[in-house]
Amino acid sequence: MKKRFYATGLSDAVGLGMYLSLSVLFFDKAVELPNAQIGLVLSVAGITSLLGAMPIARAAERFGTRTVLTVLFLARAAAFLALSVSHSFVAALLASAVAGVLSRGISPLIESELIAQATGKEAVGALARLRSLRNAGMAAGALPSGAAIAIGEPWAYRGVMVLSAVLFVGCALISRTFGDSGHTAGSAEGGPSRVSVLKDRVFLRITALYGALTMSALVLGLGVPLWVVQQTQAPAWTVTLIQVLNTALVVVLQVRVSRGSENLGTARRMMRRGGLLSALAAVLVPLTAFGDAGTDLALVVAAALLFSLGELYIISGTTGAALLHIPEGRKTAYLAAFNLGFAVTTVVGPPLITASVGWDVWGWLGWGVYFTVVGAVAMRVPAPLPAGAGPRRPVGSAA
Repeated sequence: MKKRFYATGLSDAVGLGMYLSLSVLFFDKAVELPNAQIGLVLSVAGITSLLGAMPIARAAERFGTRTVLTVLFLARAAAFLALSVSHSFVAALLASAVAGVLSRGISPLIESELIAQATGKEAVGALARLRSLRNAGMAAGALPSGAAIAIGEPWAYRGVMVLSAVLFVGCALISRTFGDSGHTAGSAEGGPSRVSVLKDRVFLRITALYGALTMSALVLGLGVPLWVVQQTQAPAWTVTLIQVLNTALVVVLQVRVSRGSENLGTARRMMRRGGLLSALAAVLVPLTAFGDAGTDLALVVAAALLFSLGELYIISGTTGAALLHIPEGRKTAYLAAFNLGFAVTTVVGPPLITASVGWDVWGWLGWGVYFTVVGAVAMRVPAPLPAGAGPRRPVGSAA
């Protein structure tokens, strides 16, 4: 059964990889939107992605993960087919908004089903393997997109969207073979709801740490490329090189690095280590102002490696800590809430990062301080309550 979950996650990632690596050019070359409208379409998709996760998780608890996943994948396929035939701003905006609502709800459902019956150590390993596969899938999705870009014709861009839709239909078919472990009487009657998750203050702290620390991935993916092309003598292809390095390290090392994160002490240290590695990487970037092309290339690659290693420890530590604090039978809703940490970061992070690049050395030193402080805060994540100790006190409850 687990192979089906991995196959679904991989296929989903390939389809998303096609879209993410092509979206801006698709709206430019195929739909022929001006830059301002492209930015608006992408912003609306990002905002709507924050709205769907918790309602989707609640629906899965009520109607069963298999049913909801099947409907979601079919709806996503329909949205991508609508994108493939879009010829106007309104059509592109509506299709992207629908796809955005679905985007943050699907992954937590796959994750919760994958680890439904797993112990702490098994769950950590399973999620790490899924993440490695998804990163490989995202990279694979860039290949047909690259072919479409090379062809340069609108029909090629639209064809990639159709191919993505076909993959999502395939995911829906696989989802129909899943069991419905998330559909229980307890979840349908008085089980985990959005309110109960959002009142779990300890889990919300871990979710906030997850979002704050994973800012490092956006700094690497957005801030470093902007710095490379605007402020260094490193060749432009360095941007592609650091993306390849990051993907390769995640695929090869994520499972290995995650080992032991089912222990809270280890998870805390992983988060701190990830923050410190990211801080060191951030401080290393502005040194490129003092070198030649070769030196700049070496420094950027070194920073990219540090950021990538930091990301591995951050994901492992935050995931391990989160799993320890998820009550039994509540994986779907809690994982949906946890994933919102990074979702919020993808909305608020880009403007902060692009602005900081303009602050030169001070911007990078600021990121160094930021990651150091957040990593230190992670050491204060409290231990989960022992079994049978009763429910955690919600936010705002009386002492």
